[in-house]
Amino acid sequence: MLIVGNAARTSAAISTLIDQQIPKESKEQPKKLKLATDSLDDKWGEVAFDHENHTIKNYTPDGKTTGTCVECHHTDQPKEKLTPPLVTSERNVSLTADVLKDAAAAPVKGCRSCHLQAGDDSKPLPVIKKDGKDLKLDNEVAYHTNCFACHDAAIKARPDLAAKISGSDPKGCAKCHVVK
Repeated sequence: MLIVGNAARTSAAISTLIDQQIPKESKEQPKKLKLATDSLDDKWGEVAFDHENHTIKNYTPDGKTTGTCVECHHTDQPKEKLTPPLVTSERNVSLTADVLKDAAAAPVKGCRSCHLQAGDDSKPLPVIKKDGKDLKLDNEVAYHTNCFACHDAAIKARPDLAAKISGSDPKGCAKCHVVK
């Protein structure tokens, strides 16, 4: 269970809720993950992310269906299904749990395969336009872009969720992040 809305959470408390950190790649779906373990932010630390809830429960913005893998794992779909600004495709079929059951299926790559941490210039980062400026899609920007888009859409569709999920309001950071 993901606990939200408690700014007093500590890293130790989060660790008891989380099974693992994000693997570099895997064919096994993790249940609970620890995001932002190496956050460079002075105030905000890791995030408990319940992968299982986001994949098997009706966690889409309308609350009526489960999300698809490619909503976050966007490279795991055929190129013709990509929508801008997404350009990288590494599969001929869209990723599903059933696809991963095939012994020949490629594992799912972790976010850091493409979205490196800010300041890591070991390979070029994807870039998007935001507010008329080029923005490097490092791991922090990629997470926030994905999470905010879905949470904002859910709050718009179901305003009663505003107290449970953070949306893009910076004042809601502690609903997901541990305070350092």
